[in-house]
Parts: sequence; structure tokens; C-alpha cells
Amino acid sequence: MLLTPQGASRSLAAVFTPIKSRGLVDEVCGRIEQAVETGLLTSGQRLPNETELAAALGVSAVTAREALSQLRSSGIIRTVRGRSGGSFIADDVLPSRDRALDQLRALTRLQISDLGLHYQAIAAACASVAARRSDAADVATLRSFIPTSDQDPLHWRLALSEFLLEVAAIARSARLARELIRLQADLGTLTLLPCADPGYRTATTGLLEEVAAAVESHQPAAAETAVKALVAATTDWLLHEQSKRY
Repeated sequence: MLLTPQGASRSLAAVFTPIKSRGLVDEVCGRIEQAVETGLLTSGQRLPNETELAAALGVSAVTAREALSQLRSSGIIRTVRGRSGGSFIADDVLPSRDRALDQLRALTRLQISDLGLHYQAIAAACASVAARRSDAADVATLRSFIPTSDQDPLHWRLALSEFLLEVAAIARSARLARELIRLQADLGTLTLLPCADPGYRTATTGLLEEVAAAVESHQPAAAETAVKALVAATTDWLLHEQSKRY
């Protein structure tokens, strides 16, 4: 399915919002790479064409063309010619457990804790504002991202990412949504690891319900607390896993 700002979820639409500094090929590539790393864009999904991408990001067609070329060279996308062709996310860029373990090994405990604290601060800010601005339709969309315990780790990872980005969308802040995307990209494939743990999935389901309930009942403090606990559950799991392995 063609991904456009109009046809995608509001969370994914944050990827395709204007770039302030025109002509930045690297930033265009970074937006796409971050979306792939966080699971917002997955293997086989079709990107907007050059014209659509340029219009969405507020860059020239030449910049969009160069960015797509760079993404193609780095193996992030593949291009198919013909009427049903276009640029698609490559089939071999799915996050893997081995890559996640390599990333966990490369990080210090301080780096994991610091990243978690930053993530908590941004997510809590989103939750607080979302609790003030939400309506019934917002809450229904938010709850649609709460996964069931029997779904696979990749689905869980994407659902958690989309849930928090939807909180930012309810807060009506594209800037906060983009910062969440950047932080999720910094976490990279790490979040695959806890999502494979049934105990983590059970605990996380409860926390997601708490966030949704606080947003629905317009309780900013409760929403902040629940979101902080949600992010802390991931950080604590990673710290514990690292202490066991390394």
C-alpha cells in the first residue's frame, strides 16, 4: 500500500512532515532509516514517489531523488520499475535478535539508563498534554494499538512504538512525535528483546491499559506516571538482561 501522509496513521505521518532546512539529503534519509529502525516502516512497504516525498518533506524534487538514491545504495530500499513499481523498504532490513544482542553488548549501563530517562521525559510530556486534549475518537485509536499477549515480538515492538507515538499525536505535537521517533531509533532493535519475554508482555499490557485509561479520564498526572512506568519496564528489563549476559 502506498504510504502518504494522508493515508498513513498519524504516528507514521510524523515521519513525512516538512524538514525546516531545505536540501538536506542526509536528513531525509535519516527520517526513513529511523522509521525502519522503529518498525513504523517494514519490509515490502511502499514509499511515496519522488514528487510526493518532496512535497511532504518540503524539499526539492532533486533532494528527494538523491535521498532515494542514497537509501537504495545503502540497501534500505529497493526500486521496481513499471506501472506497479516504486520504491519499497527492502526485504532484509527487519530487526533481528542477533542485532539486538550486539547493540545491548555495545551499550554501558549508564548509556541505557540515560536513554531511558530521556525517553521517559519526552513520553511523559506527551502523555500529560494528551490527557488534557483527548476525545473519544483519540482514545479508541490509542486502545487499538494495545496488543494481545499471544502476538509475536515484532508485532509487539511495533505496537508499543505506535502506541506511544499515538499519545504524541493526541497531544497534537509533531515535534514531540519526531523526538519519540528519534529516541526509538536510538533504542533500535533493543526493544525486540523484552518483547520476546511473556512476563514483560503481560506487565506491559497492564501499563498500556493504565495509560489509555488516564488519557481517557483526562488525568495528566496519572498519564505521566503510567507512561514513565511503561518506559521504565523496558529500561529495567534491558539492564537486568545485560547484567546476566555481560
